[in-house]
Amino acid sequence: AIVVGKAALDEYAWGVCGQNAHFGDTVNPRAPGRIAGGSSSGSAAALAAGLGPLALGTDTGGSIRLPAAACGVVGLKPALGASSVEGIHPLAPSFDTVGPMARTVADCALAHGVLTGQPVPAPRLAGLRIGVLTRMPDVAPPAGEAVRDERALAFAHELRVLGAEVAEAELPAPGGDTWPVFYAEAAAVHADRFPARADEYGPLIRAKLDTAQAVTPAEAQEGLRVLRRWRAVAAREPDLDLLVSPALGLRELPPAGVDELTVRLPFSAYTRVFSYLGWPAIAVGDLQLAGRDPATVIGAALALERARTVG
Repeated sequence: AIVVGKAALDEYAWGVCGQNAHFGDTVNPRAPGRIAGGSSSGSAAALAAGLGPLALGTDTGGSIRLPAAACGVVGLKPALGASSVEGIHPLAPSFDTVGPMARTVADCALAHGVLTGQPVPAPRLAGLRIGVLTRMPDVAPPAGEAVRDERALAFAHELRVLGAEVAEAELPAPGGDTWPVFYAEAAAVHADRFPARADEYGPLIRAKLDTAQAVTPAEAQEGLRVLRRWRAVAAREPDLDLLVSPALGLRELPPAGVDELTVRLPFSAYTRVFSYLGWPAIAVGDLQLAGRDPATVIGAALALERARTVG
C-alpha cells in the first residue's frame, strides 16, 4: 500500500463527532452540515470523498464504526488484541484496537487479514443464528428502563432472506459500573501532562480528563472486576453466532458543531458495548454485526455485501 495522507481525528482520539479544537472539525462528504462521526473521522471522510481505497482507524468505544456509519462506508473493529497497536498513542489500553476502513467489506476484510495475519473467511450467512438487539445494555448501571429501539428489525428481514436464523435477543448486563476502568486508564495515559498542562488541551477532552481525575483506585479496581466478570458471562450468553444492531445510537446525525459532550453517550451506545466486551464488530453503513469470532463476523458481512451487489 502507498500512504497518501494523514487523516484528521478528534483530539487524542477521544470523541465521537470528528471535532478538534486545534485543527478544525472534519466535514462529512455524505451529509454536509452533519457530523462525520469520530474519532477516526478523517479516515471515513477521505473514503467517502474517494481520496483512497483504504484507511486505518482506532476504536476504543466506536471510533472506527461511528464515522464509517456516519459517512456511509465500512469500518471493522478487530477483536481486542488481534492487531498490533504499536506506535499508536493509547487512550484506554484495556479497550484500544486498530482496524481497517474501506468503501467495501471485501477491501476491509483484505486489510484485516494483513493486519492480523488471518485468512479472509468465506462469505456465509445461511444457517447462522443471529440475535437482533432492540435494547443495548449500558456499561454502567442503567439510569432507567431501556427504551425499545426497533431499527434493527429492518436488518433482520434482510438477513433472514439470506438464510440466517434471526430472532430478538438481549446481551447480559454488566451488573455494575465499568466506566471507572476507562477513565482511570485515560487519566494514567495523560498523567505526565494533565493537569499540569491542562490549558494546552481543547475544552472537550479537558472536561473528560477532569472527570477521569476524580476516579479513585478502589473504583477502578471494582470496575475491572465487574468488566472481567461481564466478559466471562458474555462469552457464553447469549448462545448465538452474531448480533445485529444499528451502528449509530441516534436516529439522525447531529448537526455539525453540536456540543459533543451532550451526544457522545447515546450516539455511541451500540458500539461502546462491543469495545468493552472486546468482540470484533463491523459497521456496513449503519448496520452493525458483532460476535465472538472474527471469521463469522467478516464472513457474514461479505455475504451481505455480495447479496446486495447481485441484487
